Amino acid sequence: MERFEKNPDFLQELFLEETWKNIDKLDSFIESKSGVDEVVISSEEVNRLFRTMHGIKGSASMMGYPAFSETAHSAEDLFSYLREEENPAQKDLLTILQLLRMVSGYMKRELRRMETEDEVTDFGWAVVRRIKNFLTHVDSDNEPEGPSFQISYTRKGKQRIPYTDFSGLVAQMERLATVMGRALDKDFMVKVSGAETEVPRDLYDKITLAVIQMMKNSMDHGLEKTEDREKMGKTPVGEISLEIQKTAQQVFVIFRDDGRGLDREDILKAAQAKGWLTKPPQEYEDNEVYAFLLRPGFTTKHSATMFSGRGVGLDMVNAAVSVLGGSIRIESKVYMGTTFFMEFPLLP
Repeated sequence: MERFEKNPDFLQELFLEETWKNIDKLDSFIESKSGVDEVVISSEEVNRLFRTMHGIKGSASMMGYPAFSETAHSAEDLFSYLREEENPAQKDLLTILQLLRMVSGYMKRELRRMETEDEVTDFGWAVVRRIKNFLTHVDSDNEPEGPSFQISYTRKGKQRIPYTDFSGLVAQMERLATVMGRALDKDFMVKVSGAETEVPRDLYDKITLAVIQMMKNSMDHGLEKTEDREKMGKTPVGEISLEIQKTAQQVFVIFRDDGRGLDREDILKAAQAKGWLTKPPQEYEDNEVYAFLLRPGFTTKHSATMFSGRGVGLDMVNAAVSVLGGSIRIESKVYMGTTFFMEFPLLP
């Protein structure tokens, strides 16, 4: 704690130093496999680099770099695949090395941006999708999936993971509502429809992450206290609603609150202060303005609370959506509330 008080940036410096060292390990591994007639990867190399990527993932998550963390997680999944496959094809090994080069290149570019205090990018999601596509299809000829399972490569190796419904998310939302309601002295109710919808576990995990983060933002930023709502002619109890629907190809998630809505001018001022505007403020459409909320490091708060204001918030929602190839759209009306529309593809 004393070190943090004397130098608040020491955690960032430590993260940069350790991550550079870990990427050097990855680069050395890649270089050792270049130009050989036949690629051979030992179990010792796999386990060592699995631990390396696992460490990067955790550190990046702690520092609030979701795209960086998920890229490391995807690289970790590649080594999980190698743990399970006794004799992977040479073409697959060459593809893995190519994907790891992409991981290394992306991470090094982002670390240089951090060192010069430039805004980090979300280019890692393209790498994540490439890796996810590879792992999804690499075994498709040999291991067809049943209607209620999918193949996933995790820290514990290749697993058949069942679909799951959203009853667990409902319980999390209710617990969070109780805790934050007491802390913020606000009254609100939670309504969920479609909780019985079943989706693959990885999709469930990302939707849950997004919904919980949106709920924190709604309760802290959006929903007003009872006395304020009554002065505005609203019902004294605020409302958060979640609707989940599934078709054969997509999952739709709609998250709403009936709070104060988004302040377009505050968002534009904060974006302008960061140098993000590329045209006059009045020329921005509402959807363009609200998209600033999804960028890493964005906040309109001048001080942090236990729930928000640290610049790590809705970018986590965007991260959860992007990693699965989904999309997100925000609509808001002053005094009426805010709605998030999310769509996720259902992979075969």
